[in-house]
Amino acid sequence: MVRVQGIEYGPVATEVLREWRSEGRLIPANEVRRVGEERWIQAGELPEVFSDIEPSLPPIPAPAPEHARARSWREITAETFRIYLRGFIRFMCFGVLTSVPMFILQLIFPKIPLPDLKSGITGPIQVPTLSPLCLAMLAIVILIWPLSAAAFQFVADDVLKNRRRSLGAQFLAAIHCWMQMLGAGLVVYGSYFFWFFVPLSVIVGFSSSGNPLLASFMILLIGGFMVYMNARLFINFLFWQQTTVLGPLPPFAAVRESKELARSIPEAPRLERPLFRGALVASIWLLLLLVLTFAVQFPFVLARFVGIDDPEQAMALMQKLADSKTPDSLMIAADVATAIMNLLLRPFLAAAFVVLYYDARARSGRTNGAENHSE
Repeated sequence: MVRVQGIEYGPVATEVLREWRSEGRLIPANEVRRVGEERWIQAGELPEVFSDIEPSLPPIPAPAPEHARARSWREITAETFRIYLRGFIRFMCFGVLTSVPMFILQLIFPKIPLPDLKSGITGPIQVPTLSPLCLAMLAIVILIWPLSAAAFQFVADDVLKNRRRSLGAQFLAAIHCWMQMLGAGLVVYGSYFFWFFVPLSVIVGFSSSGNPLLASFMILLIGGFMVYMNARLFINFLFWQQTTVLGPLPPFAAVRESKELARSIPEAPRLERPLFRGALVASIWLLLLLVLTFAVQFPFVLARFVGIDDPEQAMALMQKLADSKTPDSLMIAADVATAIMNLLLRPFLAAAFVVLYYDARARSGRTNGAENHSE
């Protein structure tokens, strides 16, 4: 039996194999097995077919590039900070593309009115109506975000490889990946949206039923399933930006490659598996984001509540802020500080995951075929 590119031929006699060899249709690297045996060997190991060819040593694989190697935690941290510092100006340039429209959207987005708890009448929550300017800013954020995210990957990749490219060249490369990033983003965030809001809608339906015991049981059951599904999505989408931009792969192939890469080498120690490394880095970054957001917002909250003595005054102040058509100076200052903090932190995550991406590829043996894609 002869197997070529996964397709089996035969059974054939030894004389036929010799004819195929003379015609160039059978080479020593092809896989063969004898009828009745399960083990496949190379055709070059058949002395009756290739007896006049001396066995050759297997080719020595080319060494993997320096950037495409496994790294320790200390090396990952050092590389992340090196990428962040060397690419800081470019990270800021590409980050502003989304930070500015996002900040404007935050300022003009209509506020949801708080229920009047004092009167005891809550009523349904009113869905705000978006103005044309608000819709325009939202569209800009959606269209520019793939460009900014792709540019972050290219900046981090260039610094990691010690490659010099102009800001314009990186911008053009990001434009070239815009459609791929947009498509992959729709797949990723669409999946999150589906597995969050569909179960949430079912939970709301059960909560309004007349059976409290059944409602409580179904809320716990569906809520647990929703958390489980979103956790699986987080793992499967761990490297989706890197596989889309640095792969480079089309959207569905990038998502599939991200899943396979994240779940590779399951036999390795936990802290050396791509899944645990990516989840740990993302968790640390998210915790840092939450802590710094609180630290940035807290002084403005204290300044706002100066002179507030009781909960009723606090609720009155919150109601006044919710009913206000335009933000006051403290709110604007707090939003500016938060936007700047997010702009500064976002490149850290991009830099860390580019390093983790190459670390995962090296550990899973996927170091060939896509290392020079962005030259």
